[in-house]
Amino acid sequence: MELRNLGSAGLVSSAIGLGTVAFTGTYGPVSRRECIRTIGHALDVGITMVDTADSYAHGGIERMIGESLSGRRDDALIGTQVGFHRATAGKAPVIDGSPAYLAAACDASLKRLRTDFIDLLYLASVDPRIPVEESIGKLAELVKAGKVRYVGLCAASADDLRRAHAIHPISALAVSYSLRHRSAEREALSAAAALGVGIVACRPLARGLLTGGVAVETSAREREALRAMQAQAAELDLGVARLALAWLLAWRDDVVPVPSTRSLAHLEMDASASGIRLTRETCVRLAGLFPP
Repeated sequence: MELRNLGSAGLVSSAIGLGTVAFTGTYGPVSRRECIRTIGHALDVGITMVDTADSYAHGGIERMIGESLSGRRDDALIGTQVGFHRATAGKAPVIDGSPAYLAAACDASLKRLRTDFIDLLYLASVDPRIPVEESIGKLAELVKAGKVRYVGLCAASADDLRRAHAIHPISALAVSYSLRHRSAEREALSAAAALGVGIVACRPLARGLLTGGVAVETSAREREALRAMQAQAAELDLGVARLALAWLLAWRDDVVPVPSTRSLAHLEMDASASGIRLTRETCVRLAGLFPP
């Protein structure tokens, strides 16, 4: 598995990571045993990045990851998010970027993950009530305390990213980014590149659309683009999903896609995308199918 620098602060990740939202049952029923087996197999094929959030299944996914990494902690790079929770069952989601909450959330994640440190801790969302400088300042303190190695931001604006980076180096910006959804290129990704911040591409297969196996509402133009993409994949003797991931890796050298799956077969196909080399001509042609 190819390795990549995520940002300029020293964080190194496998070129493809493993997202864990599929473990919550979002894409269909899944067993705990199946999830633990998937994480172990991801490490076996060279994936180091395991991407999650403390809000997934109310901390249940972090507990599963902690159990999965027993005896293999050194093989994994754990990325998790804090600052987003549900106050009580049935209530609307709550964003909480207060320093006190972030510190408590970090300690809770450490316990669930059964680890002494978190490799990459993200601020899950910028709290509109609290300056981003205060939230990031607390994460910086957690780095100094040895509880966190690197700091990240999720879905932040270019301005918030710059303000945060001025307080403490931001290693990674997690953002929804795929061949189909490229709006982040307009501002956030440009700002990240200028600051030396890496990109963790969430939903790199556009919620299944770029696998060819999930029916979602699309426009006539998108259906035409998908047919052209399928033709290109067939010409290269690739599956559409592998082509979509290979495009991300070839299009930008600062991106680590984190596709989420509970299938060992899909996991292996995702991981193999890191070995595909696309020409610049092919990348430009694919980019033209789904303009930002």
